[in-house]
Amino acid sequence: MINKLELKKFLIEHESHTIENTEERLLEFVQGTMLNRNDVIDNDDQSHHRQEERLRKQLDVQVHDHHHHLEEIEALNFNPSEVVEPGAVIKVNDRYMVVATADGNFKFDGKDFISISTKAPIYQCMMGKKKGDMCSFNNNNFKIEEIY
Repeated sequence: MINKLELKKFLIEHESHTIENTEERLLEFVQGTMLNRNDVIDNDDQSHHRQEERLRKQLDVQVHDHHHHLEEIEALNFNPSEVVEPGAVIKVNDRYMVVATADGNFKFDGKDFISISTKAPIYQCMMGKKKGDMCSFNNNNFKIEEIY
């Protein structure tokens, strides 16, 4: 049996840790790329600064995305499910998935998981299905073995 409340807590802690690390990287990056206005700034310096600004914006987007993922996880209902829906944990072809956010692979309680969002095409294939149901995606058949 999978303790979904512990899983939710794990996902929240993981996302919070990711936010903290990404924000630290962003701060370190910003501090390391500041132009000193007392120095002579040539075209090459300005070009590097524009590249660094694009990278900073990408890190900003990552921080924002992870904050959004955290809000989504916190809002999910992790009560027992009988159908594939947000907050459901499903065992499909001997693999575990949690319908939460697109955060990839992780280990929980000694099992390999993948976290998928409701926007994932595989979720669209399985949405609303029950234990024992099948669906096909990318020329692969998926049998829903368990829903928690």
